[in-house]
Amino acid sequence: MLEIQGRVSSLKDNTPLQGASIGVKETDRTVTTDADGRFHIRAGVGSYLEVSYVGFQKKIIKLISGVRDINIQLEEVNSDLDEVVVMGYGTTSKRLNTGNISKVSSKEIENQPVSNPLAALIGRVPGLVITQRSGIAGSGFSVQIRGQNSLLQGSEPFFIVDGVPFSPGNTSLNQVNNATDAAGISPFNLLNIGDIESIEILKDADATAIYGSRGANGVIMITTKKGKQGKTQFNAKVIYGVSKATKIVQMLNTQQYVEMRKEGFANDGIVPDASNAPDLLVFDTTRYTDFAKMFSGGTANALDVQTSISGGNVNTQFYVGGGYHRETTVLPVDLPNSKASAYFKLNHRSINQKFQLNLSANFVSATSNLTNNDLTFFSSTMPHLKIYDDEGNLNWEEGGVTYRAIGLTDANPMAYLKKRYKGQFQNLNSNLNIGYSILKGLDIKINLGYNLVYSDELSTTPSTSLDPNSTNQPYSYFGNSKQSSWIIEPQLDYSRRIGPHKISILLGSTLQDRKFTGIYTQATGYSSDILLESIASAADARSSNSFGQYRYSAAFARLGYSYQDRYIANISGRRDGSSRFGPGKQFSNFGAIGLGWIFSSTSLIKEFLPWLSFGKLRGSYGTTGNDQIGDYKFLDTWTAGQYTFQGMGTLGPTSLFNPDYAWELTRKLEFGLEMGFLQNRVILTASYFRNRSGNQLINYTLPIQTGFSQIGKNLDAEIQNKGFEFVLTSKNIVHKNLQWSSNFNLSLIRNKLLNFPGLASSSYANRYTIGQPINSIKTYHYLGVDPASGLYTFEDLNSDGNLDVQDYASIVKTEPVFYGGLSNSISFKQFQFDLFLEFRKQTGRNYLGSSNSGLGVPGYGYVNKPILILDRWRSPGDVSEIQRYTASTSTAYLNGISYLPGSDGIYTDASFIRCRSVMISYVFKSVKPSIPSIRVYATAQNLFTVSGYKGADPENQNMMVLSPLRTIAGGIEINF
Repeated sequence: MLEIQGRVSSLKDNTPLQGASIGVKETDRTVTTDADGRFHIRAGVGSYLEVSYVGFQKKIIKLISGVRDINIQLEEVNSDLDEVVVMGYGTTSKRLNTGNISKVSSKEIENQPVSNPLAALIGRVPGLVITQRSGIAGSGFSVQIRGQNSLLQGSEPFFIVDGVPFSPGNTSLNQVNNATDAAGISPFNLLNIGDIESIEILKDADATAIYGSRGANGVIMITTKKGKQGKTQFNAKVIYGVSKATKIVQMLNTQQYVEMRKEGFANDGIVPDASNAPDLLVFDTTRYTDFAKMFSGGTANALDVQTSISGGNVNTQFYVGGGYHRETTVLPVDLPNSKASAYFKLNHRSINQKFQLNLSANFVSATSNLTNNDLTFFSSTMPHLKIYDDEGNLNWEEGGVTYRAIGLTDANPMAYLKKRYKGQFQNLNSNLNIGYSILKGLDIKINLGYNLVYSDELSTTPSTSLDPNSTNQPYSYFGNSKQSSWIIEPQLDYSRRIGPHKISILLGSTLQDRKFTGIYTQATGYSSDILLESIASAADARSSNSFGQYRYSAAFARLGYSYQDRYIANISGRRDGSSRFGPGKQFSNFGAIGLGWIFSSTSLIKEFLPWLSFGKLRGSYGTTGNDQIGDYKFLDTWTAGQYTFQGMGTLGPTSLFNPDYAWELTRKLEFGLEMGFLQNRVILTASYFRNRSGNQLINYTLPIQTGFSQIGKNLDAEIQNKGFEFVLTSKNIVHKNLQWSSNFNLSLIRNKLLNFPGLASSSYANRYTIGQPINSIKTYHYLGVDPASGLYTFEDLNSDGNLDVQDYASIVKTEPVFYGGLSNSISFKQFQFDLFLEFRKQTGRNYLGSSNSGLGVPGYGYVNKPILILDRWRSPGDVSEIQRYTASTSTAYLNGISYLPGSDGIYTDASFIRCRSVMISYVFKSVKPSIPSIRVYATAQNLFTVSGYKGADPENQNMMVLSPLRTIAGGIEINF
């Protein structure tokens, strides 16, 4: 036996590869390289050394006589299979992973002109549906992984940033209402997109069970950038862009509006006069304002600046970054929204490689300046409304008729430009990970994390925005909140390779505490607008405060085993404890097993299928729980009453003591096939999954004698989400000067209610249907417009002449039938071109849903309509989409305001293909170390949409909400 020594480095730049594995084949002798890439191992002449390192091609070297010092250089692999993937409490590669984890890299994220990381994920991950709910700056996104698992409780994924749970999750930051409306302000605005290295999405049981109940609905892990050893690198990037709404609904002009109103009166046999039609006979009908264009047709501007400096030696690496982002709105007033960020990460390993420390901290401060309402709603304002008087002040009457007198409360939409909202938000996320190698292969670690999110909000309504004909006085709303979360996770990690066997064991525990405190104040009766920011100056102020605390503890373990890196097993278990359940119900056990077989490494496959460069079968099964039910639900709770007793405040009960309800439980099953062709230039991944969620928590109706309407209860109801996911990646052209790669993903997912005992006799009978998606909608069946009468008609199932719940004949399914994306990346010398298309096949609300409910019935009231309603019935025999206009509470009005919104007539095909992002760039390479490399680029987001959908944007499907914005931007990046 000889003492062999050597050095392992990168072929590309001779950088030493610390942690590379060197083993003597057919023995259990294995060592790893030190910080300088050096190693020592005992081996005999003629034996083979197997050298491997993640991200590099494996190398096998035969030892010959007289050679005792070996210089080994490994070549980086371009195969996606060997790309490092972050998993729960560790890392793996796509090649050796037994779970289903998707990854989106920093390159894919940064090439898009967006400031919210959720926007950068849309369409790029199979099984993940993200929808932008509004185009208002900072507004929220809906996020769902592989369907909805719960009838009434939370179905949001678990979000982790650098190992620390993100305290607000995807819950909106604001307490005070503003222009984002139901979407709210997204907490992910408090992350700087320039600091993100990768985002991993964990989906199946093998990947998520290690997180227990918190991972029931999937896990999204955000990992920030870190420094690399080598010379100090400086990077600066500036991008400026302009944005406009992707869709502006065209409304009736004044002439068309007047025609609609007159026709409505004529159809009803009513003669318009100054009292029932002042908009026709009193107001100036030669005036015209395009309110849709005014409130949605402007141009927003955005500026983004990112800088970073990084570097280090073999023992210590650092990364320091900073960012600034500013964007305005499409409104005709300047309302800037901005955020500034600072970030650093330090990674250190001692010279003897036993001690390691990773420290990171990220701070973001953001300011949102918005109106109190989304002014897109006021696109329905009558087009000839007089908005300013002769002196340039807001107008509230015309021809002696006040807007308020005819039922138009706060009718002047320009007043809402004066009603302002300002929110200031801060996010601190810090993480400290310390580890020490006790013995060879045995490490003890501790992960410490702290997250703090703070908000300070103010909404003002000054006197200049109020109708002088009302008795309202200036008022303000104030909101302050703080969300804090800390986590402590001690871990013991053991790994060892014994010949062809590799074993890894992870033991750990989790202690987490999350608190929320908030104060909300409504202040009224201000004597002056300059005092609106002072609570003490209000004549009357009413406040309420809130407090919530969530505590979580767990013990977890994971056992990993592989044989010859061909047969792979992964077993994980976790015992969770949650403060959200009552005594005896707080703890539950969850676990999973994942198996993988890389069949392409067998001699049979190599001999008979040489074109198959990689093949793997994998499968997993496991259970996870769900505790997204809110805090204190098992306690009997009380609230302050509005009355006093003997001069003292009173309390009233709000919920009953309920210690019996327990965890919802999800059982996840998955099978996957992964194949690589042509030396892995083409990789196909196909996955089948089936998730069944039972023990559902519902609201059980109580007798009125109890004093409460309902109580939470577990029911043996079961939901199933199953489907297929496909990913195809290909390197179409690989040449020194020309490369072209593509990525295609497709998801087909079906949700349905398998079981619900007693559904027919429950209060949910008209909401859910066995065998149908839980988000399906029971409706009347719309038969169209009767050519004879000009009225909307609907199927009367029982022929009793009335429309009620017994006549629900249709079930509308609004979840996507399939969805996915296609990306292409082409580089030619210094040029780079990237294009990404997103597509969805889905059903959604059409323009009739807004035109006949949210906007009223055409012809009725002082409300404008989209030009789509011009295709209406006018005389017997007409075939049209819109029924006859009406100006009174006629049968036509009842059909339009009551029956149509409850029918399948307001749903249509809302499928679309959207150019989600496109980028072209050119790099001026550095010819000397003292001269920086410069990259110039142009990029666009939501550049165009192909869809037959009428009315609003097919993504948010609401004409009264600002559509997502189309952004075109240019930038410059400097590296040296």
